[in-house]
Parts: sequence; structure tokens; C-alpha cells
Amino acid sequence: MMGLDRFRELVEAYGAEPGRWPANERGTAEVLLAGNAEAARLRGRAAALDAMLDKASLPEAAFDAERLIAAVTAEPQRTAEIVTLRPAIKQSGSGFWLKVASLAAAAAIGFLVGVTQLGGLGGDPSAPTNGLELADVSPW
Repeated sequence: MMGLDRFRELVEAYGAEPGRWPANERGTAEVLLAGNAEAARLRGRAAALDAMLDKASLPEAAFDAERLIAAVTAEPQRTAEIVTLRPAIKQSGSGFWLKVASLAAAAAIGFLVGVTQLGGLGGDPSAPTNGLELADVSPW
């Protein structure tokens, strides 16, 4: 059985004409409409809104497709210029060596920090200081 709330949603979404309602809900909506004065009032309000919408004029299209096509095809298309692709000219070799030097410096700093464990200097002084103590988790 359809409730009044669902009937309200139905007429607000599809209008007052039962032919516009979904086929699977049309029968139960018509039964509710025949026996309920509130449903008849809701349908009447939807019918008034439908009548106002039917009287409203349609807005003109924002653009006319045929006029747009005529404007685009009025001027002959230009052919594209042929562009030869060349490899980029190297400005200087310093860019390459700067990248290599930066990578080597980062690797050296990472190695030094890993070997000397400078990352753990600010922590707990009772923390293990060598790799064996860090890895030794067995009770024996």
C-alpha cells in the first residue's frame, strides 16, 4: 500500500497526470487517490502547477546550431605549417654535472648519517648505540 508521503513525492516529481507516473506505482497511487481526500488535494495542486508550466513559453535556444556550422565553415580552413622536430639544443653541460654532484652529495650524506647514526643523537641516551644492539631482540 502506498503512503501519502510517497504519493506526494510522486506527484511532485511526475505531475498530476497518472500516465506520467511510473507503471509499477501507478495502480497503488490511483487506489490511494480514489480513497483519500488529502491525495486528491495534492493532485489538484500538482494539476495547477502543470497548467502553469504548460502556459509558460519555452526560452529561445542560446545558440543556433545551423548558424554556428555556417559560421565555422564559411572561411576555408588553413593548412597547418610543417614543423621539423629538432632535438633541444644544449645550453651547457653544467646542468648535467650539477645534477650528478647533487645526487652524489645526497648519497654521501645519507651514508655518513647511516654509519655514524647521527639521527639518534637527540634521543634517549640509554638507547643502543650500535647496529647489533638495535637488532638484538632475543631474550637469550
